[in-house]
Amino acid sequence: MIIGNGSIAKVLDDREDLVYFASGVSNSLCTDENEYAREITLLKSVNSTQHIVYFSNLGVYYKKDRYTQHKQFIEEYIRNTFNSYTIVRVEVLEWATTPTTILNYFKTCIKEGTVPPIQDTTRYVLGLSEFKYWLSLIQSGVRNEMNILGRRMTIEQIYQEVKQGKL
Repeated sequence: MIIGNGSIAKVLDDREDLVYFASGVSNSLCTDENEYAREITLLKSVNSTQHIVYFSNLGVYYKKDRYTQHKQFIEEYIRNTFNSYTIVRVEVLEWATTPTTILNYFKTCIKEGTVPPIQDTTRYVLGLSEFKYWLSLIQSGVRNEMNILGRRMTIEQIYQEVKQGKL
């Protein structure tokens, strides 16, 4: 079963032994508490005896914003509620269509002829084939957490690859 219809849900291969929960808050800048509550309510409707695959964010290791606090809360809820689960943490998805992702933000800036601020930091950029490879290894009936990294890139490298049409 696949719950959701966004960038992650659209690329998943449905499996009878898993419930893919790909219907979370997708905008890391979200301040609408209703969006966070919607995800919690939907998650609570999933039978806790089923193996859930939840898509989280690598930011749980280094960010302190509302979005990340929510991801940490959901991860802990899953650990405490579900008999078996896989928490999958990702960061920048090459195929994501959400306008607020860094890739799409850069594409918009380039299209509009503006130069975005470039932070002196890195992100992990994940391609679709690598993402699908790791998901194919998920085993139901266990408790598992996966960090799927992709390529470690500076923000400047990401911007340059977007400008060159590589991302």
